[in-house]
Amino acid sequence: MIQKKLKVSLLLIIAILIVACGGGEEEIVPTVAPTLVPPTPEPIQETAADTQVTEADPEPEADPEPEPEPTAGPQQLQSATVQIFAKFEERGELRTQWTGSGTIVTADGLILTNAHVAAPLAPGLAALYNDASFIFGDDPDALVVGLVEDVDLPPVETYFAEVVAADGVLDLAVIKITETIDGTAVDPASLNLPFVQLGDSESLNLGDELQIYGFPGAGGETITFTRGDVSGFEVEEIVGTRAWIKTDTVFSPGNSGGLGANVSGEIVGVPSFVLEAQGGSINRLRSINYAKPLIEAAQAGNRYASPYVESGTGNQNFELVTWAEDFDEDSNCPIGPVQGYSASTPAAVAIFSYSGMTDGEQFITVWYRGDEVIYDEILTWRFGESGDCIAFFIHNFGDPIGEGEYAIELYSGGDVDFVGGATVAVGGSAVANNGSNSRGDSSSSSSGDPISITGTVVEADSGQPIEGAVVIILKPGTDLDAWFDDPVDADIFTLAETNGKGVFKLPDQLERGVEYPGVAWAEGYIPNEGFLLFDETDESPVDLLLELSQ
Repeated sequence: MIQKKLKVSLLLIIAILIVACGGGEEEIVPTVAPTLVPPTPEPIQETAADTQVTEADPEPEADPEPEPEPTAGPQQLQSATVQIFAKFEERGELRTQWTGSGTIVTADGLILTNAHVAAPLAPGLAALYNDASFIFGDDPDALVVGLVEDVDLPPVETYFAEVVAADGVLDLAVIKITETIDGTAVDPASLNLPFVQLGDSESLNLGDELQIYGFPGAGGETITFTRGDVSGFEVEEIVGTRAWIKTDTVFSPGNSGGLGANVSGEIVGVPSFVLEAQGGSINRLRSINYAKPLIEAAQAGNRYASPYVESGTGNQNFELVTWAEDFDEDSNCPIGPVQGYSASTPAAVAIFSYSGMTDGEQFITVWYRGDEVIYDEILTWRFGESGDCIAFFIHNFGDPIGEGEYAIELYSGGDVDFVGGATVAVGGSAVANNGSNSRGDSSSSSSGDPISITGTVVEADSGQPIEGAVVIILKPGTDLDAWFDDPVDADIFTLAETNGKGVFKLPDQLERGVEYPGVAWAEGYIPNEGFLLFDETDESPVDLLLELSQ
């Protein structure tokens, strides 16, 4: 199967801050009153009768403890907030495709931001946002850091930086300044940048004040400041308690990756635009305590590996069982297996068997009609290591989904590898098989489980494997000769291309008792055409040896 890749341009913005400076106060000159010294009384001779018990003078009240001094004032907080420009090379020039915010957390140039700003392909990020663009897009060719030199003006592009740690599940990344904007390497020890100290998000309480700095782009390109309170906390199953800090502070998606500080001037959260925040007045910050392992790894020069990402076995595999009209909700097995769908069908249902899976790994389904992506979904796998049936479907709320060739592609694991797929035609020459259940129901036109097909294509004379040969299986009932005269994509049931060893594997399984026309072909060779027909005695998978002559 030919895999497709989405090219999605991300447009992300981030917020900024404005600090108001107070005016001077009038000097108050205290007045000095004279001290009155009372006369010394003559001593009095007391008798027992005159003796009285008096209460001791109360202890003087202790002075209240002074409020802790802020570790960073407004000037340092705004200076440590930076804008990050994600740039891509176009026609030999670096052009900005999106921007975000960040916070300098060490004097030698480590900057904390969101993964979706600096490292959008970080594993786990797509599942967090349920957005396939974080899988099939591209990481920026360059990251540029802009510093605030004047709060009245946009930040100045000053340094290049590179990602040194990223966690997609947390949507956090640490980048490190490496060069000046003119390409001169920097000595980290000599940077001496203004930075913000790390606070403790566990010490926050409801009602605590938060200060948000960033570059939202709303109302201009300068830094923006907003203030609000801690409204609550959220648990995230895969992460833990206080995964998110809720706040009534109003900030736009452009604040992503910026600075969320407490009244002491310490960073306690990273503003992150999450799906739950859309359209609401409660926004969320990622708690700073979850960012500390990334920062520590970056400081030590160690590789960071997310403890929340399940990379998988590397042997994940999905095989099409059948297309179907529907599926059983308890078993996920097919009801009404079909070879294709009529033009009036309101849904297409693909039933797969699977193996090699690990609970917790990310899993992606992508549906195409022709070359257009019409639906994608990212989820965390929770269905065990293997199974006979799992159903994926696409529908149009009771209306026809439309004619054309439909394809589903499945991806899984930390590296988002392709693990299976299938194609089916809706309308055209598609012919439905109206059997009720392919697993043993006597009303089905075929009996037994479908057949998986693998094989090798070789030269007839030398036996050498042929790379790039195409094996095409046509839909049952297709006139092979007529198809050669006028090839129609909608008549193709499944196809595969051989690798460097001449080996292929058809992504779709073939029903038993059904005759399929097929052809193997490679450039410079005579096509090898014929028919495939399997019965209940054939064992799956079937391994074919196909020879081509010149």
